[in-house]
Amino acid sequence: MSTAQAPPPGSSAPEPGPEWQVPSQRGRGRWIKALVTLLLYALVFYWTDVRAIFSRLTAVRLEYVAAGVLLYVAGQALSTWKWRLLLAPVGLGAVRYPRLLAFYFIGMFFNLFLPTMVGGDAVKAVLLARDTGAPVRATTSVFMERNLGLFALLSIALVASWRAPAVDIMGVTLSTLTLLLFCGFIAANVALVTRGVYGLVDRIIAATPMARMRHRAAPLYDAVYAYRARPGVIASTVLLSFVFQGVVIAVVFLNTRALHLDFPFSSIAVFVPLVSLASMIPVSVNGLGVREALYIFFFGRLGAPSEVSVSLALLYLAVTFMASLPGGLVYASQRSGRPQPTAASRPPRN
Repeated sequence: MSTAQAPPPGSSAPEPGPEWQVPSQRGRGRWIKALVTLLLYALVFYWTDVRAIFSRLTAVRLEYVAAGVLLYVAGQALSTWKWRLLLAPVGLGAVRYPRLLAFYFIGMFFNLFLPTMVGGDAVKAVLLARDTGAPVRATTSVFMERNLGLFALLSIALVASWRAPAVDIMGVTLSTLTLLLFCGFIAANVALVTRGVYGLVDRIIAATPMARMRHRAAPLYDAVYAYRARPGVIASTVLLSFVFQGVVIAVVFLNTRALHLDFPFSSIAVFVPLVSLASMIPVSVNGLGVREALYIFFFGRLGAPSEVSVSLALLYLAVTFMASLPGGLVYASQRSGRPQPTAASRPPRN
């Protein structure tokens, strides 16, 4: 197992960056995901009444929509503070909150167009890495922010599944499904922070075609391992993660009220985390199409017609879009504010 160590806290030495920069979606993969998104939407709207969806969306109660947007924005500001707490253990605590907030909203904006719901995380990691010259530690902080958020997400789903109306998914109850997902998540994290388990996994990977990835995993593992010495930071960020995930569920609940729907809150608290998890699978742009199909699947178990489920999914998309627009404005202002090279500074032409 590699023994590469992350720079000590406070170190300003640059870290090797190219292998840690998030690759952009180019070529065939990008177009495949776009085509999958279009195909999923075509299937969703083929099986639903588009006129009924339009009618429902034009009759929404705007006060609930506005409340959802404001609540979502407040939740993202809270998540930025959580991210800031996670920077100190890896020596990046000097980055100011307003700077991180700008990165967070830029990430939210790009999340609208990138594959999966975590594409914005890659943008945040790259922006922080460029700002600090510490790509490994920047990536680690973003990973931990997402990882602790998943813990809160699955915990809420697990508890709510015992209170929600009985729903079977291909013969598996919601409580069993969420318990299996939660146990799998815990097992993965035990492997991540236990050197003995990590060493075993590393030796197994070394014997597979994935062996070339080991040199990338080792520095990330060493940086994550440093969090074990900061249990107070972990406890604080976990608490904030629970608050944020509660905000997301509350936004969907407000959307149901905006559409004059009456679903059990406990069901929403289970369905939303499961949809969020599935939307992270990189098969479409920002989980589009996947989210709508899963809304049909889950809320259909409660007797909701497909046009009702799709309307709810599209309203959530609209709320996140409106809440993410400030990130586009911040990004545009930063781009326009960059100094342009003068004629004297341009290299001579050959």
